[in-house]
Amino acid sequence: MLKVNIRKKLNKFNLEVQFETDKDIIGLIGSSGSGKSMTLKCIAGIEKPDSGYIILNDRVLFDSEKKINVKTQDRHIAYLFQNYALFPNMTVEKNIFISVNKKYTIEERKDKVSDILKILELEGLENKYPSELSGGQQQRVALARIVVNEPEYLLLDEPFSALDAFLKWNLAKELKETIKSFDKGTLFVSHNINEVYYLCKRSIILSNGEVVEEGNIKEIIENPKTEISKNMVTFSDFSRKDIDNM
Repeated sequence: MLKVNIRKKLNKFNLEVQFETDKDIIGLIGSSGSGKSMTLKCIAGIEKPDSGYIILNDRVLFDSEKKINVKTQDRHIAYLFQNYALFPNMTVEKNIFISVNKKYTIEERKDKVSDILKILELEGLENKYPSELSGGQQQRVALARIVVNEPEYLLLDEPFSALDAFLKWNLAKELKETIKSFDKGTLFVSHNINEVYYLCKRSIILSNGEVVEEGNIKEIIENPKTEISKNMVTFSDFSRKDIDNM
């Protein structure tokens, strides 16, 4: 279980986020500059909140009162960035191998790479370079890199933001299956309510650093309680019927 209760002063507003989530995929929705990515960075340990706490599976990662701030590499949290951050001059196998924790022996690291290649159906692509892969394959390699060390939680920061609609929904289908195999808690960040509807059961809507609505994503879409939620539903690019038929 992930418990987040943090506050951080930003340039335009104060970030004040509080939520709890178990092994579900939970969506964090908001417009650009609403505080979504900053929330992820605080959870990952890239940024430090001014106050509050972050607890993962009863392990305190951050607590301002107790002066606890666990290092990023010791949080056991995987963070998938928007551009996947693959090394273009390295093969698939090397991209994954270089990410395996150095505490393991060379042989153990090779075994871990072999295992994750099987799990994410990347066998046969070991010697390919990122430029030779499809969008879905690149996404799976990026996921392989971050889950190979068996993290306890997964953070996805708008992985479809730079993609056209056709490619986005094809990759969303692949991602949905991949997350199922991960079988651990996931926080999926997006500005698109349809992406969250497709991938998540529960959602948090963020505006100017504050949670304005939280709950079952279908219920939010059917009966939004705030103007911000209503606008997200009104200006969505597909209907729920379209997405259900994908």
